[in-house]
Amino acid sequence: MLNPCRRAVRLPDRLGACLVTGTEKIRCGYGNGDCLLLNFRQGVFAVADATERFPQASRLLLERLEAEISVAGPPTNGTEFERLLNRVWSQQKFIHKTTLSCVVLQTNRRKPAAMLANNGDSSITVLNPGNGTALVRTAPDMNFAGRSRRPNPVSTMRLEHPGTTIVLATDGLADIGDIRKTTAARQPDHLVRWIGDRIKAASGPMEIDDIGAIALVADRPATQYDTVIMGGTRPAEESGFVRSACGKPAMDRWDSIAAWRQSPELTNLAGIQIR
Repeated sequence: MLNPCRRAVRLPDRLGACLVTGTEKIRCGYGNGDCLLLNFRQGVFAVADATERFPQASRLLLERLEAEISVAGPPTNGTEFERLLNRVWSQQKFIHKTTLSCVVLQTNRRKPAAMLANNGDSSITVLNPGNGTALVRTAPDMNFAGRSRRPNPVSTMRLEHPGTTIVLATDGLADIGDIRKTTAARQPDHLVRWIGDRIKAASGPMEIDDIGAIALVADRPATQYDTVIMGGTRPAEESGFVRSACGKPAMDRWDSIAAWRQSPELTNLAGIQIR
């Protein structure tokens, strides 16, 4: 289910994804530099966080990643994944600085695994489904696409625990709390509501950065859904979204991704592409 007005995707017991524009960005008329890639069929998920100077840099990077995957398919091992990232990375312009956190799920193997690639100050957290503790949490670094010559090495993690949750997030998520202490750590579709509730529950105006986050159950693939790219909007696009989201009630509803594919004039207003 997708809601363009809330810039959110929710699949019960499988996935939650959400994009929020920072308070200063709204005040000053900036774009939203956070961008999400949800490639359900290929099991590839990514977040990117670009600077306010070129917020579209994150979308350009993820669009290129998606284009590579749509032609050649997802990488099947760490070496292929690193080659893919190098091809995508090397084409990023110097002025288009952005983070990249990406996960490729390998659930059709006898021993399911996830390949993890993290660059910049976004993060990947792998959570134990039993108690929500972090099995893996990547550390922030200064390796940004557009500025560094090559991405960081890829790591592969076996999914030993059924129901393992993986969270990909830009640094803005830390402004509102620790997801490891919430129900979203075990039920990813709660992510969207948790983010909204935290912002609404603040005792005063909450100053937040852009937030881009994906929480998913790694061993519950949802290959029947279309690919969604969301965010990385320029200032004019973001200003148009703020006006249209308030003025078009038709955008504030939950419907299937396939149904929204038939309304590109509305999803485009929200900076959402369905492929």
